[in-house]
Amino acid sequence: MTQNNSNNSHTFHLVKRLVKDYLAPHKGRLGMAVFCMIIVAVCTALTAKMIQPILDELLINKNEALFYIVPGLTVLIFFIKGVAGYFQNYLMEFIGQRMIADLQTNLYKHVIHHDLAFLQKETVSGLTSRFVFDLHQLKKALSNTITGVLKDVPMIIGLIVLMVHQNWKLALICLTIIPLASAPIIYFGRRMRKYSGGTQEEMGSLGGILKESLGHIRQVKSFTMENYEIDRSNKSINNVFKLLIKMARVRALSSPVMELLGGLIIAGVIMYGCSLIWNGEMTAGEFMSFLTAAMSIYRPLKSVTNINNNLQEGLASAERTFNLMDSPATITEQEGAAELQVKKGEIEFKNITFAYEEGQNAIEGLNLTIPAGKKVALVGASGAGKSTILNLIPRFFDPKEGEILIDGQKVSNVTLNSLRQNIGLVTQEVALFNDTIANNIAYGSQTANREDIIKAAQDASADGFITESENGYDTVVGEDGFSLSGGQRQRIAIARAMLKNAPILLLDEATSSLDTQSEKNIQDALNKLMKGRTSLIVAHRLSTTQDADIIHVLDKGQVVETGSHQELLEKNGIYANLYKMQQQA
Repeated sequence: MTQNNSNNSHTFHLVKRLVKDYLAPHKGRLGMAVFCMIIVAVCTALTAKMIQPILDELLINKNEALFYIVPGLTVLIFFIKGVAGYFQNYLMEFIGQRMIADLQTNLYKHVIHHDLAFLQKETVSGLTSRFVFDLHQLKKALSNTITGVLKDVPMIIGLIVLMVHQNWKLALICLTIIPLASAPIIYFGRRMRKYSGGTQEEMGSLGGILKESLGHIRQVKSFTMENYEIDRSNKSINNVFKLLIKMARVRALSSPVMELLGGLIIAGVIMYGCSLIWNGEMTAGEFMSFLTAAMSIYRPLKSVTNINNNLQEGLASAERTFNLMDSPATITEQEGAAELQVKKGEIEFKNITFAYEEGQNAIEGLNLTIPAGKKVALVGASGAGKSTILNLIPRFFDPKEGEILIDGQKVSNVTLNSLRQNIGLVTQEVALFNDTIANNIAYGSQTANREDIIKAAQDASADGFITESENGYDTVVGEDGFSLSGGQRQRIAIARAMLKNAPILLLDEATSSLDTQSEKNIQDALNKLMKGRTSLIVAHRLSTTQDADIIHVLDKGQVVETGSHQELLEKNGIYANLYKMQQQA
């Protein structure tokens, strides 16, 4: 298959998918819009037709019988055309906006359910660009394309019928513009698709630069990197500018080409039409009616020639959108997956091997049991595999080999919802939403009332600073909780986990941002919460793990020491060395 055939086939499948999945559901409104467009097309042709009686009967023959009839018909035609045009524009705008809204909804559903590994590779700004810039471009292209096909094409047909009716020889001269215009249309369309795709990629990069520099503005200022960030953003901005200018050049080039072709055709019509009038083969009114139709056909014909440019811009956006929507998720449920039933909460790792990148195992052949209702800590140097173990339990990632069981049930055989609803998670990176403190605490616990929220905050030693805030529990924390200190954000996250009250708790550096006194208060609350529940704790600060029932020391993805705090100190191994180093720090 040649490259052109391959491109045409790909374009056909993109268009077919858009029509089938997103345009077809609106066929009722689309049918009404087409009906209105046909009325507009007929009225446009009749408008040109009215030139003949105006010139021949009213101006030349002075036919008084038509003095009121012709103007009255003209008003009626324009009124009908205006009403039909209103409904046509409204319906087409509704269809275009609804199609984009449906695309955004489906894209978001796919992205939000995608694997954590996939989402970590994508930038937030890049994904945001797909939702905003790409789909905005697609909406504009769809509106222009559908309007061009369904509005301008009927208008062109109506005017061509009138022109052929008036004089088929003159009509033949005018219609030569269509094959002449096809070559530049195809060329310009290919260039537009290439530049449009590049622009969308670069817009995503620019969004990433802006998000990073403005989101980390304190670091930028403290390291006096303002000029560096300006240079970095300028480079990306100029790249976008260059691509947009190339698109503008291609778009602008199509206009003079069509203007020249149109001018040549109209000149030919005038010359041939004058000879017909001089020979008595055509009246002045018939010629002016034909000329009006020929000049009226120019605008919709020019619009139709731009359909390919608009379509290619939109298809570049559609291609990026569908590529994202079609990316398969690897963390999926088995057909007929059962609900997880947690009676005790024992967690068992059987011969687990896992790698973030092929060929570099983070965990290899791990066997580990977390007894039900026990407080178990994982300690070790950075990169030892502690957080990886936590991430495998709720299936944020799946192991390459081995099985993870909760009360004897394979986590790969149960529904993701039931698995994750039975797990409470607090991580070092606190995620707060631009919402009230109460809603942030209740996130994931939609049935909780205000009393439940306050109780969770009190248990997390957060009630004090919350009540002192300007609006108490109704205080909006801002993006990423910027109005709160690190310790305050951490306590809200802990309160959220407390409110969820899950039988299994995963704590990944849950108290790392707290001062000594707050850490003691939180630790007391956590100890009360963890009583009778299976709790797995990852911590660098060994002071937070000393009262754990079992401590596992990890090194290179393997358990190398196990015991209580005192037992491990007596072994005088890795744990004892870590503890001594922290005591001396």
